[in-house]
Amino acid sequence: MAINTTISLPGDKSISHRAVMLASIANGVSEITNLNDGKDVQSTIQALRACGASIDQNGEKVVITGTKLRNPDEPVDCGNSGTSARLLSGLLSSQRLQFSLTGDASLSARPMNRIIVPLTEMGCSIESNDGLLPLTIDASNPLNGINYKMPVASAQVKSSILLAGLGAESSSNVSELNSSRDHTEIMLQNMGATVLVNDNDIRVEPLSSPLTPIDLEIPSDPSSASFFIALAILSKDSRLTIRNMLLNPTRIGFMNVLEKINIQTNISNQHYIHGELCGDVEFISSPINSFEVPAYIIPSIIDEIPILAVLAAFGEGKTIFNRVEELQFKESNRLQAIIDNLKNFGINAYKEDNSLIVEGGHPTMATVQSFDDHRIAMAFIVLSIAAFGEYEIDNKECINISLPGFFNTIEVMLS
Repeated sequence: MAINTTISLPGDKSISHRAVMLASIANGVSEITNLNDGKDVQSTIQALRACGASIDQNGEKVVITGTKLRNPDEPVDCGNSGTSARLLSGLLSSQRLQFSLTGDASLSARPMNRIIVPLTEMGCSIESNDGLLPLTIDASNPLNGINYKMPVASAQVKSSILLAGLGAESSSNVSELNSSRDHTEIMLQNMGATVLVNDNDIRVEPLSSPLTPIDLEIPSDPSSASFFIALAILSKDSRLTIRNMLLNPTRIGFMNVLEKINIQTNISNQHYIHGELCGDVEFISSPINSFEVPAYIIPSIIDEIPILAVLAAFGEGKTIFNRVEELQFKESNRLQAIIDNLKNFGINAYKEDNSLIVEGGHPTMATVQSFDDHRIAMAFIVLSIAAFGEYEIDNKECINISLPGFFNTIEVMLS
């Protein structure tokens, strides 16, 4: 089953969320192409429309006319999207709005105290379900700037504070434990906001004038690409090129891990799109060695750990992912979901001192348990196809959360 092809993928999900949000409050018309086509970004779009945003989706182009957002008439449904809930909490607070946020059962089980604490310190009045959704936020009073030391590494929490800081009366500073994805900082700088970055300290100044609109082609999502890359790596005598893939240093921890286990990659056509580094990347199949991932790298690969665990399942020896407790608070308890699926496929995996241990071996056929989590579903479909050329799964609809074209792309690669 050799793969030798070039593919283009939908736009990066993180950048898509932020582009839609910030264009909605900019002064003018923004045009966005290659927006991520998953349900999560649609949750953000529908939420912003409920607040009066003008967002016109016309084929491959999205046209957004910036405006002053208003209080929504009803609770805003964020679906399954943690990015929507946490970032909108900050953005809508910056606009001095009163609003409620809800979500599906999975999102309603995810911790929100991590944004409730700093936003309350900034002057928001917030009611919650014991630190969970639904959230009711009253940001109608003036917001204070904040100096906030992050207790966990989270780009969503950081971004929520920075976005709220746009509407504060003084500057806000966020100090990170480890660098997390920095798309919010990059996009704000490119739209005219004053954002100063000094190592792990980020300061945002209140907006003195509206953001400028953007014309943006969103680069291919590296987190989505990781599933197809893994399939190519596990397929003998294969080469796969991802066209115009995001190469932001905070998002290529996956590639850095591949390099450590001697997977050959070739990068060409490097260029910047509104401050984001992109390029065409070729990946070449290779046997998998066991590896160890240190704790400081985990924030940059948090979305790719499920597929890296699949690669580890085919490796020789024991692979260790250190300090992965944050996996327990994603769309599912991903740590347990990874362990359960690997065991079902005959691979020994277990948790030890907040680390994930995977002992490579020879998978046996099993049904993928999705846990209604798109990344778990895609990762273990890849395992099954790589090992057996087929798959069985309890729920493949959850993949539409981030990558509706997943199966079409797999078909193209294998044809």
